[in-house]
Amino acid sequence: MSHSDLPSDRRREDRREASHAHKRAEILAAARRVFARDGAKGLTIRAVATEAGYVPGAVYFYFHSKAAILSELAVSELTGLTKQLKATSSRDAAERAAAAAEAFATAHAIFNMDFDSQGVNPGSERVLLGRLISLFQTVSEPLELSGLPPEQAQARALGLSSAAIGLATLARMGKLDKLGVTAAATLREVAHCLKDAPERKEATG
Repeated sequence: MSHSDLPSDRRREDRREASHAHKRAEILAAARRVFARDGAKGLTIRAVATEAGYVPGAVYFYFHSKAAILSELAVSELTGLTKQLKATSSRDAAERAAAAAEAFATAHAIFNMDFDSQGVNPGSERVLLGRLISLFQTVSEPLELSGLPPEQAQARALGLSSAAIGLATLARMGKLDKLGVTAAATLREVAHCLKDAPERKEATG
């Protein structure tokens, strides 16, 4: 059935939904520009509205708070990074972890936001957590953890990503060079240990 064959009320609803999605995407794009330029503190509803060419009240129609916008940006960043890593031909866990760490470093203000205190609804938190889990699993795919119990596999996936984020933080602070090691070499050792370590018989927790 072509679009012209749909009932008129259905066509109106489709146009309304498309317009809503378009305006929401425009606001998010504006928020991303404001965040890149001014950081999380500079990202306000008024600043986003000005950047998008809307009045503040119009932004509130699509996002009820600044935290809701930041949460959406975080989900978008995580989703984009996960797709990027899945598309890469690299099967090197250390390389994937390093790429993930760079993205975390770029958007660290988003991920450090206290969403609970900023009024993000539970549904958004669940989506954000789901995207984080998906990212960690994608990063750890080369470790071939499928043969482990789920709890241990998830713990190792988180361990690799956490190590990458910590190393990226040390590198930005200029501390890594003083330790006489590189992030790449350290990540390769961590990935090697996580991949080759035998299954633990006792519970991870």
